Amino acid sequence: MKNENSDRVDSGVEEAVWQEKRRRISTVWIVPIVALVVGAWLMYQSFSERGPTIEIVFKSAAGINAEKTVVKYKDIEVGKVSNVTFSKDLSTVIVTAELKKNMEPFLSENTRFWVMQARLSMNEVQGLDTLLSGVYIVIDPQKGDTRVKEFKGLDHIPVVSSKEKGRTYILKANDLGSLDIGSPIYYKKLKAGSVASYKLDPDGKSVSIKVFVKSPFDKLVTERTRFWNAGGITANIGADGIEIRTESLTSIMSGGLAFDNFKEFGDGERAEKNHLFDLYPSHKTAQKVTYKRELYFWVYFNHSIRGLSGGAPVEFRGVKIGEVVNFSLVGDAETAEFKIPILIKIEPERFQIVGKRTKGNSVNEAVFKKLIDNGFSAQLQSGNLLTGELFVDLDLRREVKGSELKKENGYYVIPTVPATIETLKSDIKTLLDRLAGIPFEEIGKEMQLILKDIRGETIPLVDQTIESTNGMMKSVDSSVKSLNRNYLDNNAQINKKMIRLLEEMTGTSRSVKNLTDYLERHPESLIKGK
Repeated sequence: MKNENSDRVDSGVEEAVWQEKRRRISTVWIVPIVALVVGAWLMYQSFSERGPTIEIVFKSAAGINAEKTVVKYKDIEVGKVSNVTFSKDLSTVIVTAELKKNMEPFLSENTRFWVMQARLSMNEVQGLDTLLSGVYIVIDPQKGDTRVKEFKGLDHIPVVSSKEKGRTYILKANDLGSLDIGSPIYYKKLKAGSVASYKLDPDGKSVSIKVFVKSPFDKLVTERTRFWNAGGITANIGADGIEIRTESLTSIMSGGLAFDNFKEFGDGERAEKNHLFDLYPSHKTAQKVTYKRELYFWVYFNHSIRGLSGGAPVEFRGVKIGEVVNFSLVGDAETAEFKIPILIKIEPERFQIVGKRTKGNSVNEAVFKKLIDNGFSAQLQSGNLLTGELFVDLDLRREVKGSELKKENGYYVIPTVPATIETLKSDIKTLLDRLAGIPFEEIGKEMQLILKDIRGETIPLVDQTIESTNGMMKSVDSSVKSLNRNYLDNNAQINKKMIRLLEEMTGTSRSVKNLTDYLERHPESLIKGK
């Protein structure tokens, strides 16, 4: 049976076979999948190309707007401001900016940011394009050792680019004067740099001015170079007339500096970066030789010193050996008298004392005593008749010989004599007093009496004397004419006789000479005869 059934199956209906049906993805899902892949790719690309986000602190956000203000480098946009907010204490403004990725390697501690605004000055014009497009932030990218993302923005537009070659130096000055950031620096009237920044020193006594000298002028700056204030016009009145000096029209209006190397100070080694220099107030003071040794003395005057000022020269026989330091007015409550102590400074290196060497800032008492014994003294004299400026003149004067050696408040006192003008005033007063004592009224009355006597008696006698003198003159004239006629005239008899006598004397002299010559040749003729 089994076999029959099997045959039926094989010859009949085949036995059903169950197979699982394959599922296919619908074409409806293709688009979302592609969109997801593209979105993921774009997101990855966006994140991978996204640059750093930084924060810049400014004092003010004038003109800066989120999503509008851009960050530029060399006028190419490299970022955009994303947010502007205050600091916690509201003292500053924090600007958040997103930069392009290629700027990330240049975000170091040396990188600078500032706001570019329209700036018009005597030196240059900057940021005029911001009048139309609005302000923008400028980045000065620089590589450094540390990567940072928080920066402090500059308050002013820097005048020196980080790419410009040169060196910076520090100048010390008593005050800023007319200088400002960007003020020019000149070397032999050529622009060699500019003022980069300035600040008040912590002690409040001086100002530190940072200057930048560009290449190749920075190679000329040595340790003995001198800087001076070249702003405005400098006028000097001297024996050669009026000398006017200025560096440029710009320096007249907005101030400026200048530097040079003077032969009298010698050559020095090239100054290193941020080398400290003193800033002199003028070209004249910059050329002034400075001395290390200084001796101080007191001089006292009782009369007016109008025209004397601090820094006025102290001269010895026309040679400057120091200057006036300061002076004051001192009164005595008991005597109600006033005196003016003047502190002067003498620089011993300006002169030489043969046979004696002194060192340091102490006075050699033995030498100073000899000077005082010989009449060493001080006198105020006029240095300029036009301006009325005075100076202290030191010399040896007989009228103060043997003065007492004094020392007050640690300094020796130099004796003084009245100024020339004061002596002249005293002489004039004495003369006027003497003239006031002459009895001019009595003298006038006596003169009137004398004139009456002259008119009544003396004048007639004088007339008679003149007439008598005229008669005598006529007689003398007649005698002179007679003398001339008898003796001096060529036709006078005496002249003819004198001429004849002279001719005979000449003939006799000639005969004697001939005889003498013959005897010299024939001496034997004295015995033998001719």
